Amino acid sequence: MEQTKLEKYLENTLLERLGNEKGKDYYAYYQSARSYLMHNILPNIKVTESELTDHSERHIENVLNNAWHLLDTDKKQLSEYDLYILCLSILLHDVGNINGRKDHNKKVYDIYNAIRNKDTIFNTERALVLKAVEAHCGTTNAGSRNTLAEVESKGSLRGEPVQLREIASILRFADELAEGPQRTSDYLIETGKISNKSKIYHKYAQITNVFIDRGNERIVLQYHIETENETHETFRELLSFAYERIIKLDEERRYTKFHSKLLEPFKKTEITFNFTYKGEPLDLTIDKIVLLDTCVIPGEILPCITDLIARFSILDIDDIIKKLNIKE
Repeated sequence: MEQTKLEKYLENTLLERLGNEKGKDYYAYYQSARSYLMHNILPNIKVTESELTDHSERHIENVLNNAWHLLDTDKKQLSEYDLYILCLSILLHDVGNINGRKDHNKKVYDIYNAIRNKDTIFNTERALVLKAVEAHCGTTNAGSRNTLAEVESKGSLRGEPVQLREIASILRFADELAEGPQRTSDYLIETGKISNKSKIYHKYAQITNVFIDRGNERIVLQYHIETENETHETFRELLSFAYERIIKLDEERRYTKFHSKLLEPFKKTEITFNFTYKGEPLDLTIDKIVLLDTCVIPGEILPCITDLIARFSILDIDDIIKKLNIKE
């Protein structure tokens, strides 16, 4: 994986703010963690979790780039230590999958210790990174999905302040937005080499495109759905799953911005659908769907697909099937 824009910005910021010697030391710490994960962990997640959509270095690159676009020019509000912990947390956020998908956000400490050889100089770094990673998904010990509320607003790295909850929020939303064709394989889907249990996740990745548009205060979801090989049943399943993911993504947008000043500019989620048959656009117009702000905790006020369709009647699946003349 080539150095991303966020990583280059981290390197330059460390050198500019900490000086040549100390800045190089910190970036070397980052690079050693990156190298270990790229060689030993990320390419091998498929070994233990073969049915997952991609969690390799491509996914890490995607999340790093998402964080870059989410922050845009406001990245200057993060200190060099904030940026360092943010990038480390992105590197490590999914590595627990190598030990199984369940509670993967809480299975990072042994991998972190392998990276740092249990050197006590990294104890405070470990505490910060593991806390941010743990909050990117899952539940608290009490069973609530309000994981960000349990992250301290401020932490410290070797005596220097770190905006820990801000970092955890950015990581969580950047990861939520890491979806698209890059996370799957058209060939594996088309040749039936993905199990029925996991196929819907791969088909969803196949049809999804995400655009982070900070300048216009929006997240844009674009769906491109080829209907040639769809039946009533498979099309209904795919569209229903897409609606569920729309609800979840918009929920995460509102939730993370509640805990992050740097994410406050994202005031809406816009969704468009495009349908084709054998690559030709179909004559079906679904107006742009726009979801605006209200603050919730994930899982506590969760709209269902019925609510979404009731609000936007153009999303009625039966009507869409009829208009597209999907085969039974």
